[in-house]
Amino acid sequence: MLLELKNGEYRLMLKKQFNKLLSTLVLGLLFITSIQANAGGFHYQLELTARLDATPNGQLDSIEMSWIFDPQLSITLMDGEDLSEANRAETLQRRASNVLSSFAEMGYFTKVLLNRSTLMTLEVEDYNLDYTDTSQLQLSLKLPLAKPVNLNLKGQRLQIVISDPTAAGLATFVTTDHLLLGELLATTCNKPSLAKEQAESDDGHILVSETMTIDC
Repeated sequence: MLLELKNGEYRLMLKKQFNKLLSTLVLGLLFITSIQANAGGFHYQLELTARLDATPNGQLDSIEMSWIFDPQLSITLMDGEDLSEANRAETLQRRASNVLSSFAEMGYFTKVLLNRSTLMTLEVEDYNLDYTDTSQLQLSLKLPLAKPVNLNLKGQRLQIVISDPTAAGLATFVTTDHLLLGELLATTCNKPSLAKEQAESDDGHILVSETMTIDC
């Protein structure tokens, strides 16, 4: 049983297991609140704050995202890494590249819809990984839209759906306060609403999806 292992062995095993999942793209990601051992493996939590803001010409061309990894997962992933002042930047850059590749394989855990039609997104190029004073990894990125959206959205509905399709972890907004609207959207649309759904996957895990809805 995983829980019977000593702390050091448990952390090492989780790190190896997680890196294996990354390399084989079975899991493909890493953010969230509590790594727990169970019959199906382990779980992690990724906490998202997103911002929707207009470009100077009044369009939405990307979604600004900040993903906070849960403390235990952050410690596990950074265990043994050199975070000295001299090597911190290089270490985080290397880890960021691994993390972002996994996010990409998972579709960045994100689907964007306008009036129930999916908006295509592009590969992320603008990103940064930090290790905070609270010992948590924080990945900041811009998720670009393939086609910018005119933010004259009166009478329309914009939705952001987040989930981990493998059901191995939880991607969560936590509350509606974690979706920030720029001035244009804030003055023309209602405040966001948040809905959560659960479904059981084939391997017995619970797949959780969250939908943030903005009605204009």
